[in-house]
Amino acid sequence: MEKLVQIKNLNMYYPVSSGFLNKSKKFLHALNGINLDIYKGEILGLVGESGCGKSTLGKAILKLIQPGGEVLYNSENILEFDEKTLKQFRKKAQMVFQNPYSSLDPRMTVYSILREPLVVHGIRDKKKLDKRIREIIYLVGLNEEDLKRYPHEFSGGQRQRIAIARALILKPEFLVADEPVSALDVSIQAQIITLLKELKEKLNLTVLFVSHDLGVVKYLSDRIAVMYLGDIVELSDSKSLFDNPKHPYTKALISSVPSIHEKEQQELKLTGDLPSPMNPPAACKFHTRCPYVMDICSKKEPEIVKISDSHCVKCFLYS
Repeated sequence: MEKLVQIKNLNMYYPVSSGFLNKSKKFLHALNGINLDIYKGEILGLVGESGCGKSTLGKAILKLIQPGGEVLYNSENILEFDEKTLKQFRKKAQMVFQNPYSSLDPRMTVYSILREPLVVHGIRDKKKLDKRIREIIYLVGLNEEDLKRYPHEFSGGQRQRIAIARALILKPEFLVADEPVSALDVSIQAQIITLLKELKEKLNLTVLFVSHDLGVVKYLSDRIAVMYLGDIVELSDSKSLFDNPKHPYTKALISSVPSIHEKEQQELKLTGDLPSPMNPPAACKFHTRCPYVMDICSKKEPEIVKISDSHCVKCFLYS
C-alpha cells in the first residue's frame, strides 16, 4: 500500500513551570519518539486513555504545534514548510475538533463559516462559492435553509456535521478526526460515525480517527494503533487486534469494554500507579501497572517486535 503520511521519531515536550516564583522548569513528555505510517485510503484508529498524547499527535501531524522529528506527507517533511507551502498543505489536510460547541464561531452563520476557508484559499467567485457550499451542506446531511442560521441554533450532532463540512470544503485528501463524537449523545454518535464512513468512501479520504472508545474504533478502522503515555505500544489490523491482542495494556483495554455477551476471557484489571508524564520511566512505561511484569521491564525499554506483516507490539513478552 502507498504511504501518505510517515511519522518518524516524533517528540513533543511541553515546558511546565513549578517551584518558588515558577523558576523550576520541567517538561511534560507528550510524545516520545513516535514512528507510524498512515496508508492512502485507510482509516487508522488511534486509541488510549485520556492524557496519553493522542490529540497532541493529531495536532503535530498537521503542524498545529511544532514537535521534534519528521512528518513526511507524500515524502515531504511538513515540519520544514514555510508559511506559503504550509498554506497550500492546509488544502490537502484538515482537522475535525472534539468539541463542536467551541470549534465554531458563534457570531458567524453557517454560510460564513463554510465560505471563510474558500476565500482564504483564493476562491472568491460568488457562483463557485455558493455551488461548493451547497454541495458540501447536502453531503453532510443538512439543507440550504441551515446556511442562514447560527451555531447555537443547532443540536450537538448538527454542529459536528457543520464542523465536518468546514473541514471538507477544500476537498482535502487527509482528515484528522480528534474524538469527533465524544461530546455527543450515544444515539447521535452512531449517525456521525456512519456519516464519516460514507464520506471516506465517497471522497476517497485517508483518516486518522482519534478516540478512547474502542467500540467506535473497531467499527470504523482498518488498522488500530494503541497509545500509552506518549508511546505506540501496539499496531495491528482491526480484526487481529480484537481477536488476538498482544500487549497487556491492549488486553486490559479490550477486556474492559462492556458487553451483553459472556466474555470468553476473564477481565484483566490493572493495578499500580500511572507514571507521571513529567518523569516517565526510562524502562517500559507500563511496568508499574502490568500483571505480567518481569525484572527486565523496569531496567530497559522494550524494542518493537513484529508478530506478523500487519501486527507489531512493544513488549518484552515477545522479544
